[in-house]
Amino acid sequence: MTALAMIDAPADDVRAALADYREIRPTILTSQFSGYEVVKGGVGAGSQVRWTLNPGRWGRRQAREWLVDVEEPDGTLVEHDRRLSSVTTWAVIAAPDGRSVVRVELRLDGPNGIRGMLTRSRAGKLRRVYGEVLFKLRKRFVSTEPGHD
Repeated sequence: MTALAMIDAPADDVRAALADYREIRPTILTSQFSGYEVVKGGVGAGSQVRWTLNPGRWGRRQAREWLVDVEEPDGTLVEHDRRLSSVTTWAVIAAPDGRSVVRVELRLDGPNGIRGMLTRSRAGKLRRVYGEVLFKLRKRFVSTEPGHD
């Protein structure tokens, strides 16, 4: 699953916002995320964060708790989930005119067979959820620009 967004802010500012698990990250999460908690750290590499994700259509049985460890290789944020071996990668690329492109990629490594196929098919449904997170991130930068209410 991959989602993209163009953000009207410099890449360094966007990277810093995404790496701030204490203050900024909770404000851009959607209602599908609950129980958000910073377990360790809170800014960038070395952080450990927990949340429950229920993308709505899956039903309560499909809600899943995540416990991620954060790394920052090559300027990207990589969130490794300890429970299902999923990896979420947030890459921020500088674009012309002081803007940035944010690419979030989620890779779910589930079991083999039917259960694994179902796990991987659910990842596609997460595109909408992460698209909404990116929308809230973009909105956050627009609302902080001078002249915007």
